[in-house]
Amino acid sequence: MNFSLVPSVVLADQSAADNEVAIAFQRLVALLELKRRTFDFPAMTRRGPCLFVGEGDLSFSLALARHPKSQAAHIVASTYESQRALSPSGRLNALALADTGAKVLHDIDARHLEDARLPSRAELIAFQFPNTGTRRSVHGRTDNHVLVRRFLNSARSRLTGSGLIVVTIVNNPHHLGAFDLPAAAQWAECEVIEVLPFYRSAWSGYGHVNTNNANESALGKYRSCSTWIFRPVGR
Repeated sequence: MNFSLVPSVVLADQSAADNEVAIAFQRLVALLELKRRTFDFPAMTRRGPCLFVGEGDLSFSLALARHPKSQAAHIVASTYESQRALSPSGRLNALALADTGAKVLHDIDARHLEDARLPSRAELIAFQFPNTGTRRSVHGRTDNHVLVRRFLNSARSRLTGSGLIVVTIVNNPHHLGAFDLPAAAQWAECEVIEVLPFYRSAWSGYGHVNTNNANESALGKYRSCSTWIFRPVGR
């Protein structure tokens, strides 16, 4: 995929930026539709430790742990929230994850992965549908863009030599511009090596929880999603 199709957006010229993002979005979706494979999360769990951050109600990690081709013992599922702050479904999913042999951690900030409880090195570090829940911008950059670039910067130091970082987002013009993943990768000294389609229906029991209101998620409006695959520059 030609990642120059995905522009770096400067919010000062909003109308031009919106038009540029809309065009890039159409090209991105067209390219994704030509692909016949998705990112192989189960295969990554067979390679070694896999860390999932910002897991919300932990339903994606649980769906992955229960996949017949996954190695659940290699899954480390983490939430930004404390254990006490989890939703009722999150608490149940945490217990179910532990039963599979996976590890569950709480109070993990995806921007700062220095916590001693985390694997020292991971084959995969994944952030599924990051969202700060705000629409603020600072110096022309949204909070979501800053979140992802800080995540990438922190994650790259905890990878094995062959490790990968992935971020999954909703495909729509707003998210494409707000996250601006190519620019986030460049800032964090990472490179985008591929973008693949992501199908929520492939993961039994997976239910997305929005940061602020579970009933007002972008996933309720848009079906198309993509997984962006990164690695540190020079590897």
